[in-house]
Amino acid sequence: MIYAIIQARMGSTRLPGKVMMDLCGIPVIEHVVNRLDQSRLIDKIIIATTFDSNNQPIIDFCKKNNVGYFVGSEEDVLDRYYKTALDNNAEDDDIIIRITSDCPLIDACVVDKVIEEHISNNNDYTTNVLECTYPDGLDCEVFNFSVLKNTWINANLSSQREHVTLYIRDNPDKFNLCNVKNDVDLSDFRWTLDEKEDFIFINEVYKNLYTKDSFFTMNDVVDLLNKKPELLEINSKFMRNEGLLKSLKEDVDLGSRNVNE
Repeated sequence: MIYAIIQARMGSTRLPGKVMMDLCGIPVIEHVVNRLDQSRLIDKIIIATTFDSNNQPIIDFCKKNNVGYFVGSEEDVLDRYYKTALDNNAEDDDIIIRITSDCPLIDACVVDKVIEEHISNNNDYTTNVLECTYPDGLDCEVFNFSVLKNTWINANLSSQREHVTLYIRDNPDKFNLCNVKNDVDLSDFRWTLDEKEDFIFINEVYKNLYTKDSFFTMNDVVDLLNKKPELLEINSKFMRNEGLLKSLKEDVDLGSRNVNE
């Protein structure tokens, strides 16, 4: 089985409630689910949310749309992922896809490419973020449940519990890691949803493309930006992976991670 687990919560620091914001008539999280549903390889999509009562709209969405969900830890996202997979009877050889709910431009073709690379090379961990060449917001991480279990048992830094796969990336001597690169470096593009400017940008993309094709691709967005480069200015001031960098700094401040890592 190949499971796509989407982590989702309402309590974003920078843009609260972002996963339920209206985008061309439906919530952001529904776009993420619908776009992943175009994958040729994913067998089941599950939303992993938390016990916080503010996340009830996410649960209500799942119930209304017959989307699988699991409720777990707010802070320990690694534990939430592991128990979501466990609750869905995942076995060691089953494959887990990690996707975040703030990626309404996720491209199923890109996801399938990473999955295919993972399967064909029998990797422990396959992603497109070890060396970023895809737009921020098309991030995809693939690993077997056995690797997730190993990580759940051994990861002990707060950053490793919050960011799910950081322990894997911190230990290339223990895991076979693989990075999938795009033919053209598009890593300067910011297509993720963390700030109000990100929503303005993504909303403009949807207004231009969604009515023509509900499942427009990464290349369709690139073509649009070539025609309307002014859209790039909307959210260009923000840094990639701001949340991860913050967690790593907190590890350093607590003395649990080498400052030079």
